[in-house]
Amino acid sequence: MDTTGKDTLKMDAFGVVSYNRPYVCKKCGGVMVFKGCGEYACEDCRTKDYDDYGKVRNYIEQNQGANAAEIESKTGVSQKAIRQMLKESRLEITADSVAFMRCELCGAEIRSGRFCPACEVTYHRKKESQMRENMKGFGLESEEERRNRNNKGEKRFLRGE
Repeated sequence: MDTTGKDTLKMDAFGVVSYNRPYVCKKCGGVMVFKGCGEYACEDCRTKDYDDYGKVRNYIEQNQGANAAEIESKTGVSQKAIRQMLKESRLEITADSVAFMRCELCGAEIRSGRFCPACEVTYHRKKESQMRENMKGFGLESEEERRNRNNKGEKRFLRGE
């Protein structure tokens, strides 16, 4: 949470959630550069800092089996942000945990993501179908339609036109 008490999950124009990324070094004021897995290092003094994902990941690595409430109290990362990381499959609930999430379509128990494997396939097939329908409106044809057209013996190129 930020100083106003509001959750600071922010979504950019591409739908990517940002997790309180450090931009400026707290020690020297230098620029923080992303190193991977939520870790950042200062260009000038090499001080390390972490975004919310890095904090949660590091805490879980050291305290396996920790629940969201415990992680929130120890790292300062909200449970809402932790749930979002689970939905994005950045984190996964361990198999021996009694906690679980529910598939958004059928309600089956899952450990991460938004959908169970069966619903994920259905969801993506439906999205592909919608995209194909949308492409027809723009006069674009699918690979299968292009192959069928070419197999009918139609000319692909016309000279002199």
